[in-house]
Amino acid sequence: MGTDCNICSNRCMGFPGNHGGCCTVAERDFIIGPHLDAYDFVDRLSNKLGREIMFKEVFITYEEGKSLFPNKSTWQDPKNFPALRLDFFNPKLPCIFYNPQVKSCMVYEIRPQTCSEFECNYLREQTEKMNISEN
Repeated sequence: MGTDCNICSNRCMGFPGNHGGCCTVAERDFIIGPHLDAYDFVDRLSNKLGREIMFKEVFITYEEGKSLFPNKSTWQDPKNFPALRLDFFNPKLPCIFYNPQVKSCMVYEIRPQTCSEFECNYLREQTEKMNISEN
């Protein structure tokens, strides 16, 4: 995580000063989903926090999501759900688990599979460059 974390926190998607791009919707036609391990994640989160977490606290269903962003095609496709709930108090619309002050995911060690497997094109290119230089 070391190098990736530095890239993601300081040069997300290759833009200096950008962070949390994959964790935010902002003005893009983007969705943080689908999360096929949603119920497993809710269980992990419940264990981590020591209380029962309800699915609707963490995830947005298709029925809710399509009305939140009627002009975003990704939010109109049921295959993209469930999606992680967003912080609507922040104009960048980050995932509720992304802390923009710390530039980090607050549930990184137990995050859903979609999040742990996500790799933007910029990060993929940087990883390939590092692998080539190591050989």
